[in-house]
Amino acid sequence: MTLIFILIALGLDFFLGGLERYRNYCWFTALFYFLEKRLAHYKLWDGSFGLLVLISIPVIAMVIVLSTLDHWSGILEGVFTLLVLIYCLAPEALDNRLDLLISAIDEEDTDSISSLSDEIIELSVIESEDANELAVIKSALVETHKRTFAVIFWFLILGAVGALLYRLVDELDKKLNEIRGGFADSTNLLLNILEWPSSRIMIFALALAGSLADVFSGWKHSDHLSFDVNNKVIEEAGIGALQYMPEIEVSDREKSYWIGELKSLINRTLIICLAVLGIMTLSGKLG
Repeated sequence: MTLIFILIALGLDFFLGGLERYRNYCWFTALFYFLEKRLAHYKLWDGSFGLLVLISIPVIAMVIVLSTLDHWSGILEGVFTLLVLIYCLAPEALDNRLDLLISAIDEEDTDSISSLSDEIIELSVIESEDANELAVIKSALVETHKRTFAVIFWFLILGAVGALLYRLVDELDKKLNEIRGGFADSTNLLLNILEWPSSRIMIFALALAGSLADVFSGWKHSDHLSFDVNNKVIEEAGIGALQYMPEIEVSDREKSYWIGELKSLINRTLIICLAVLGIMTLSGKLG
């Protein structure tokens, strides 16, 4: 059933489209500010303990709902689990932006290229000297991991609770990205811990989907057995898998060539992961 849930969630997200507007995490932000206002004067709040208190509320609520639904009806539990996964899993929005960017580049629509690039590029994962195309590639690789691979990994490990846990920690880290303090540092550390295993699994899938030798070369170059290099590892491995060489000019190559190749690489990587999950399911190693 686990693989079926993942396939249905991915299928609905891609084919229905527009589900992004339903993925609103304002309730979690409101919960954070509610607790912050009342507990900020306690020293324990600004750190791991405060984060544990915040995260435990929706997680415990999720466990209670799942247990109750399982007691009433396995079908209701399954439907709720699927809805939670769809809520946390969001590959279509990035895929759609890449499609629009490819069209804008081919049509030489500079305004659309600029606006779409701004939507994709995450300033926290790029370097100041990166060209626009390279910044898009790096950001898209990291965002793919956050939107898809990390969520699927934790869904496989902890079910709907794991998917929600990862998504809430990721959203909280984005909210506190420019804030310094014990709470923000603890959130970032927890996110890095949650992303460590899924980022390495994504790298193996990138190796199978692209250039294996270049992927592991990039991985070796950027990985220092640290929790805080997950994004860097994904960037370097993804660029290696893509065999990104913009300095080589080919006369009949479209201007959007590398963005198109990036989109194809991401899709192949996801297909490979799903194929491996399918094999594990058929062999009885996955429920």
